[in-house]
Amino acid sequence: MKTQKWIKLTVLTLLSGVLLISCQKEEAFTPETIVSADFTVRPDFATLDTRPASVIADFTFTAEDAVAVKLDGNAAKGLKYALVIGISDYEGTANDLTYCDEDADDWGARLQTEGYTVTMLKDLNATQSAIESAVATLASQAIAGNEISLVYSGHGSRGSIVTTDLAYISSTWFGTSFSNATSTKMMFTFDACQIGAMKTDLSATGRIVTVASDTRRYSYDGDATMANGVFTYYQMEGFDTENYIYVEDDSQYACDEMYAWAASLHGVKVAPSYDDSYAGDFDL
Repeated sequence: MKTQKWIKLTVLTLLSGVLLISCQKEEAFTPETIVSADFTVRPDFATLDTRPASVIADFTFTAEDAVAVKLDGNAAKGLKYALVIGISDYEGTANDLTYCDEDADDWGARLQTEGYTVTMLKDLNATQSAIESAVATLASQAIAGNEISLVYSGHGSRGSIVTTDLAYISSTWFGTSFSNATSTKMMFTFDACQIGAMKTDLSATGRIVTVASDTRRYSYDGDATMANGVFTYYQMEGFDTENYIYVEDDSQYACDEMYAWAASLHGVKVAPSYDDSYAGDFDL
């Protein structure tokens, strides 16, 4: 019996390693380097999702499920609105992350300091329905003269964010939701795995979209001294230590520093980037 149990555990361990590295076959990860003292990988959530395909399909939301949100014609102009989402606590403890809620806290505090009215959705409050409702409200406020920001930190997969109740909300859903926006000053930032499609589907004049990964690579939780996602840590450091005023400068700093961080660790490859379609310098 002990021999059979050992064989089963060995097989499960090997399978887990294969799943975790499957979205980046060229990466030099081994099961021993997936988690280290320096980081914890935020993997492609699809590799962890053991639900039947039919159930996953029911919990996947794309452009076909979205509506172009109608702008609030009665909304006051000249205001700042932000939605900040951070999910460390997912349905099922095996799906949890470490510092996504801290990412949300840091972004929420910064945006409040900059004069934004901030809606926070963290952990078990960041359900599919709550996120969809909050996005609809934010998109309705995206009228000319208002400044809009949306921040997400958590699991990602193939261009989708993952809600605490394990729904996939895709980049195309977000793109459609904000397609009526007339605000000329909007910032979106995503610290998640395989989230690069957000940069494409949310790109429009007057917007900056920053992403911690491309369509294939991972994002990471940093070590205890960072107490943030790695990308978010360098975004905060850019503002707090380097004293950057403009989002463009801060985003470039975060990308450069995340690449340098990865280069110092054997086998880690990253792909942070940002799309700048804002005319001039974007100050929060």
